[in-house]
Order: sequence, then C-alpha cells, then structure tokens
Amino acid sequence: MRNFRRLLWYFNAPCLVFLFSAARSAGIVNIVAPEPLQTLWPGAQHSPALPDDYQRQWSRLVKNAKVKSGPKLTNPAISSDGLAPGVDSALREQRDYLEAHGTVSPTQAPVNASNRELIGDTSRKPRSSSADPPCREPIIRSVNGKTNAVVFTPTAADNIYRIEGCFFGDAPGIVQLEVYSAPHQPNPIQPIPMQLDSPSTGAWSEHEITARLDTELKGIPDYAVTLVISSAKHRRIELRGCRFVSARGHPQLLNMIPSEWVSLYPSGVGSRSIRQLEYVSPTEASGTSAKDARPSSALVVRSDPGQFGVGRDSYDFSHLNPGWVVQSVQLQTYNFSCLEGAPSAQSLGSWEAEWTPLGVRITFQESVCSSPLSPRPGFNMSLSQYAIEVWVVGPVGTQPLALAR
Repeated sequence: MRNFRRLLWYFNAPCLVFLFSAARSAGIVNIVAPEPLQTLWPGAQHSPALPDDYQRQWSRLVKNAKVKSGPKLTNPAISSDGLAPGVDSALREQRDYLEAHGTVSPTQAPVNASNRELIGDTSRKPRSSSADPPCREPIIRSVNGKTNAVVFTPTAADNIYRIEGCFFGDAPGIVQLEVYSAPHQPNPIQPIPMQLDSPSTGAWSEHEITARLDTELKGIPDYAVTLVISSAKHRRIELRGCRFVSARGHPQLLNMIPSEWVSLYPSGVGSRSIRQLEYVSPTEASGTSAKDARPSSALVVRSDPGQFGVGRDSYDFSHLNPGWVVQSVQLQTYNFSCLEGAPSAQSLGSWEAEWTPLGVRITFQESVCSSPLSPRPGFNMSLSQYAIEVWVVGPVGTQPLALAR
C-alpha cells in the first residue's frame, strides 16, 4: 500500500490512472479500478512501484523525449458532416425528389401546426401517381418520395418534407415525430413537433402536407421515430420506421476514453509481465508527458529493463452516445534519446494507426537504451509511449459519453 500511495503521489493527479499488468502466456490484462483508487476489481493486481533508480532514469528519458505528431486520419466510414453513408444517401434521395417535383421556398415563415388554424388550399391536386390504388382509409403514402425509412433532420439543406397520402382533411391538425419509449423507461421522450409552411402556399390539403422541423432543435440524440398526423377530425395517421437525425455540431476532442473500451496488448518479457504498463485517461497532470505534448484523449506507457517487443492496442468506440462517431484520430509518439554516455536508442517496429469496424487499432514501436557506462553500469531500458487524440462529432447540444466528466 505504501508503494501504491507513492505511485499516486508521483503522478500528482486527480486524473484517472489505470495500471495494466499482463501475462503474455495467460493473455490477461489486470486493471486497477478507477473509483476508488484503493479498491481493486476482483482478481486484479497492481504492479509494484518502480524502484527509485529505475524511476529516476525513466523520468529523465520521458522529460527529454521529443513528441512527434503523426498524420490526422479521417474516418472513411462517415461523410464530411459526420453522418453514416446510409443516412447521407437517404437524405440525398429525398432532396433529389423535391428538386424534381418542386419545393416550397425555405425563406417562407412556417406555421406551428399544433396551435394555428388555417384553411387549406382545396384547389391543390394530389400528386400521387395514377398507379396508386384508391384510398379506403387515412394513410401516409410517402414523404419526399420515400415510402419507408424516411430520414428527418433540422439541418437547413434537408429540412422540408412533402407528406403525401389520403384523408388528411381540409383543416390543419398536428404533425409530429413520436419516439418509441420502452415501458420501463422512467422519463418518456416528448414528441418532436413539426411546423407547417406559410398558409399562402397551401401547406395542408386533403392529400398533401408540407412541413418542416424547428431549425433550433438542440439536445436531442438520434432516434427511431414514427411520423404521426392528427387531423382536425381526430384521426391518427402513422408512418412507422422513420428516423430522426439531429443537426451535427463541430468536431471536438474526446477528453476521456473509458478503460473498458481499450484492449492493450499484453506485453511481457519471457514468462513475466513487463515492469510498467499504464493507461491514463484523462491525461491532465499525468506526469508522463513531455513538455511539448498536446492535450490528448489517452496516454499509453510501457517500459521494462528487458525488450518486450511490439504489438497492437485496440480501441472500441461503438459505445459512444447515439449519433456520436469518431471523425478523426491522430497519434503523438515519443522519440527517446538515451542518457549521456549511452549509444542512441534503437527503434524496433514502426508506429501505425488503422481503422477497424469498431474503432481504431494502434501498432506501437519499441525504443531500446543500453548504458554500459554511467549513471549505472549495465543499466538497460526499453520504452514505448504514445498519446492518441480522438476527435468526435455528434448531435448538437448532447455529450459523447454517457457519463460526461
């Protein structure tokens, strides 16, 4: 316990420091629990504090290390505005339909369908195809030409919706998106109201409604929704299987990556774990960064007197809050210079970041220092250290993590 407290004092941090100790033969990563620091998870062990001499030499090497920033890698699985390819494709189809059939001017003032009475333009002709069967009951045939998987978003370029069908009534009613709430959900999600276009355009008729969302909508994650029309005659007309996609904010640095999302390569020497394997996130006041290092999402530190080789660490970002995705990642790698009197560090392997279906995988490099002279004859140390910057984008007004700190 005394050694553990000394390690905490060294890092001088209210930040979370997770110490990993892994056996190569067993392939198991042991983690010190973050809260409280004195309590270990069942079966976990923490590595003993580094001997004073070893720790001093390691600190000098880290302090004098030069930090190199790698290329910024953009996520190929999302569009430039942070949307999944399927969503982006659906919005493009809806936009093409409106351009082909004419659109209502986006500069006209909308009318709230829930509290404004207006008489619809009954002279408007239905736009349904002659191939459509006659209506026998109130129905929504399509929205912007799509009969299913309609995407609704308040983003200005796509925020106009032509709803076609039958028996909507001549007088306007209410149009809204309803989010499915599970029976056990304590706080049901309120419906998202839609607004009618200006009455001069005839936004409501027996066969067609033109509506849009409030462009100032914030704080709403992406949800599966049902389009619901409540006519003035209290008829409820539904189109299920739709999706609400919030407007996206600017990319932001992910300040913390939970340790459960990370799988560190179980580095070892022979049959034993390496002396130092640490995962630090958040990284403020960690005490393990060089002076020219930038703020990052996480830091991974490895060191041992013996060579431990190279490997790969994996990050799983599929647990981000709904709508949030990784926009890009960038590595900060540490180039070590050996102590005075020692030859230059020998580098084994190379740094590499690559995308995976769930996140990103980091291949790390090992630097080896051997010192036959001062400060201590026969002093050897192998090191590997990198920081990862993760930039995420998601629904404006929401947080990327379930428990944002």
